[in-house]
Amino acid sequence: MRDPCVVWFIAYKLNPNVSLNRLEDRLLLQKIGYMVQEILGYNLGYKFSWYSYGPYSRTLSRDLHAYETACIARGNMLDDRSLSQLVDRFTSIYVKAQSLCKDEPMARTLEIIASIHMLAKNTYPPSTDPVADLLRIKPYIRRTCAEEIERMLIEEGIIDRLGSDQVK
Repeated sequence: MRDPCVVWFIAYKLNPNVSLNRLEDRLLLQKIGYMVQEILGYNLGYKFSWYSYGPYSRTLSRDLHAYETACIARGNMLDDRSLSQLVDRFTSIYVKAQSLCKDEPMARTLEIIASIHMLAKNTYPPSTDPVADLLRIKPYIRRTCAEEIERMLIEEGIIDRLGSDQVK
């Protein structure tokens, strides 16, 4: 069963002014959906593929638009203990990454996290150097930021140490 309301719930916890009218917020919602499902393991029922801004689900996009009003109205009802733990874990990952890339907006930080994860875990074959691949695809991302986020994802056990890191 697809559940876009979990994505809305987390987005509103992070930014109560989130809106589908802004590209940056639509990116934010997509990356939240990917991270919740693929990193945190909470099955929302969506398939993600690569898009110019990293992981993207066309079905999630449609559902976010179709259920926006219902999800926002349902927001307080979602505030149960299991979702609270999910929000805490999500926030912990985001805050650690944001502290490494202070100048990046929230959506960009989440784009980097989700993109590195997808390149390392959800592509075939998996990338042996997700940062290099990410920078080749997205030259606007700062190398130091991507490298620090990759290191944090490895330290958190979210991705495995890959490529040249294994040789050390």
